[in-house]
Amino acid sequence: MSKVTVVGAGAVGATCANVMACREVASEVVLIDIKEGLSEGKMLDMYQCSTLMDFDTKLVGVTNDYKQTANSDVVVITSGIPRKPGMTREELIGTNANIMKGVIENVVKYSPRAIIIVVANPMDTLTYLALKASGLPKNRIIGMGGARDESSATWPRLRAPTSTTSTAWSSAATATRR
Repeated sequence: MSKVTVVGAGAVGATCANVMACREVASEVVLIDIKEGLSEGKMLDMYQCSTLMDFDTKLVGVTNDYKQTANSDVVVITSGIPRKPGMTREELIGTNANIMKGVIENVVKYSPRAIIIVVANPMDTLTYLALKASGLPKNRIIGMGGARDESSATWPRLRAPTSTTSTAWSSAATATRR
């Protein structure tokens, strides 16, 4: 795989781009966001650590310039707003559906052969929207919520606590899942 684009430079998107760069999943990783300078700054941080972390992935950060994402093999969509206190799932769908439509339009325009991975929430609804809005075959649109949710659910049982705070958190999280 030679080029991966991550749409959305928030915590999930920046972490995704960083992991792919460090593991050299692709020869080029593009991080794009609507907030001026955010993705450029995050990619500069990653670039400055590349020698220390021993990777040479080409890193590109851009603001709203989907031309820079052209010919991506994979596009990971993390963009959208998080659910705010008191916000219903339907309100979140309304806002993030509009964001998804614009993203999909640009992804299909500049990377028509890409595989699209949807990580934005609500993942199930947005994955279906990406499928319908893109016109791509269903084997090219993947929703990633289940894997992320499962890893979150098993985390307290798989790792030993490293502090009093994590012990309390692990105990509370485990108790709520019983």
